[in-house]
Formats: sequence, structure tokens, C-alpha cells
Amino acid sequence: MPKSRLRAILTLFCITLVIPALLIAIAEISTRIFGRHVEPLSVFVSSPQLRMDTQGEKTSGLFEFDPLLTWRLRPNLRNVWWDYTSVSTNSIHIRMKGEPATKRGLHIITLGDSVTFGYRVPAAMEKEKPEEFDAEEKAYPQLLEEMLREKFPGHEIEVIPLACPGYTSGQGLAWLRRDIAELRPDIVTACFGWNDVRAAGAPDRDTMPGTASQVRIRSLMSRSQLLLQIAQSAKAKTTPPILKSEPRSSAEEYAAHFAGMSALCREHGAWFGIILPVYRDPNTSGDYPEEQNNIGNPAEGERMTQYRNQLRSAASAQKIPALEIMELTEQSWPTNIELFGERIHPNASGHRLIAGRLLEFIGPAVKERIRQ
Repeated sequence: MPKSRLRAILTLFCITLVIPALLIAIAEISTRIFGRHVEPLSVFVSSPQLRMDTQGEKTSGLFEFDPLLTWRLRPNLRNVWWDYTSVSTNSIHIRMKGEPATKRGLHIITLGDSVTFGYRVPAAMEKEKPEEFDAEEKAYPQLLEEMLREKFPGHEIEVIPLACPGYTSGQGLAWLRRDIAELRPDIVTACFGWNDVRAAGAPDRDTMPGTASQVRIRSLMSRSQLLLQIAQSAKAKTTPPILKSEPRSSAEEYAAHFAGMSALCREHGAWFGIILPVYRDPNTSGDYPEEQNNIGNPAEGERMTQYRNQLRSAASAQKIPALEIMELTEQSWPTNIELFGERIHPNASGHRLIAGRLLEFIGPAVKERIRQ
């Protein structure tokens, strides 16, 4: 073949590759300049309830998109007011003071949702003054760290709260799987419940699948305003099917997620324990402190009991240590009213109770690892 012809073929081939890429680049730039900015969360969070939780008026600016976990806390927040909660985060999206220390001493991870996160603990009453709160009110991970350091003086102990509002046990398992090798915990506890039980549209397995290919696709799309615009437009034109609202996790999935956490911790040489889910009352109709003439949701209350029972049985069968704080369950209603802010979240007194019981629960594991 003559060189001139070969050169022409190669030139044509290069043009067929370059021109589409150039057109896509021009479209992307034009979309970024002239189009309305689309947040990835608005595309990838499909449930109206979860959109309100992550992008509503009270939560705007608190969360950002995460390809694996769907959302996460924004990093480096400083006293951002969120529904009577003052939120500050570090560079790795965790609500704690400073960064996790280089591995020395004892590392304890408290994995969880808004309970472990410390919703309204401490309570910041005025949106305009998020830095004004009672510094003695602390979420249980922070209290646990203080109690452990007092009980074991002279030992370096750090409690890392891997907790994000709205997370299910499935998201917790995915988070732990991703970060456990880097954080290298000695002890891990996990507390999830209401978000798994909650009927918020379709289950997580359908709305946020965690396969490697799906995560890669979400990661790619989240970087492109052009793709996000196309996806959002297509979504707006599609009439969603009317589906019966289901819990975000089934009872079987819920127990399996904790079993996965336990196996993962064993692989990494960490002790693992479960905190069975907290919930204030049976959620039946009636007058409650925060709402009179409440119509109630007894089905949710029944599921909470069912999921807790299933998790307790699974933990017993698999010999996974489990802590149940009876005062923080619906069996103690209405005498537990002083330990909750509302049905789902313990208040500062409830968190102090959790920290004290958790200190006893993990105490033997802490002693064993300190001796090593």
C-alpha cells in the first residue's frame, strides 16, 4: 500500500476519533457555561422522601453526592445549622474534631446513622446562632471516648464515628468495606435501624445498587453536567410506575448486612459488636409530646420490633455480641420519654445512657487489646 494512501487512512481514522470527542467537549463546556447546574444528588436520589432528607430546605448544603454511598456529609463544615443541630465535619466527611490520628493506640469505630451521628445533640436552638449550644451535651461516640480515656488512663484511645444521617445498614457495610483497611480499627460497633425499616419508596437494592459497574457509571456521570442534564431531562419525561412503598431493606437483608460487617471485621482482626436498634414507642395513634392527635404508623412500629428480633436471633446464632438497651426500645414506652427528642432519636440523656452501656459492653475487648 502506498505511503500516501496509508497516511490518508490514518488521518481519516484520527479525525473520526477526534471530532466526536471534540463535539462532546464543546457540548460539556457549553452546558457548564449556559445550562442550569445540576446536583448529582437530584439525579441519583429517586425517592421523594430521601430527596427531602438530603436536599430539602433544612438539609440543603449538608450533603453531597458519593458514587458508592449515594450521599455523604460535606467535608470541612463549620457550625452549619441543620434542624436544631450544629454540624462540623473534618476533611473525610466525619462529624468529629480533627482528623483520625495516625494508627497508634486503640482505634474504635462506631458505625451508624443519625442516632450515632447525634441528631440534635447538642441542640442548637437558633439557626442564626449555630455555635450556641450546651457543650456538655455530646453524642455517644464522643462520650465513649472520654469515658474510655478516664477508665484506661495512660492509653491512647480514639473513637471514630462513621455515621451519616439517612444511612441503612447496607450503606454502613459498604462504607466499612471501603475504609476499614485505611482506618485499621481494633473495635467496631454498628447501630442501624429506622432507615432500614422505613418505607421510603423502592428498596435500596433497586434505587442505589452497589455493584462495581453501577458505582463506576455513577462516578462518571457525576463529573459531567452534560450527562446529568440528559439524565434529569429523561427522568422528567418518564412517568414513574406506581409502586407500593417498601422498606429500604428487608428483614433478611438487614440481618445479612450485620453478618457481613462481622465477617469483614474478622478478616481485619477487629472485634465487632452490634447495638440493637433504638425506637421510642409503638407508633400508634394518640397524643404525643411533639404532636397532638398523631395518626401513628403501627406498621412501622411492628417492623422495628420484627427487625430487632430477627437481628437479635441472627446475632445469637452467629455468636456476634449484641447490646440491647431496653430503656431505648418501644417496650419501655412511655417511661422512656425523657430519653428521646422524638420517636427515633435519643436526646443528650439518651446518648449518655448509650455511652455508659457501651462502655460496659466493649470493656473486655478494650482490656484485651490494651494488654497486647
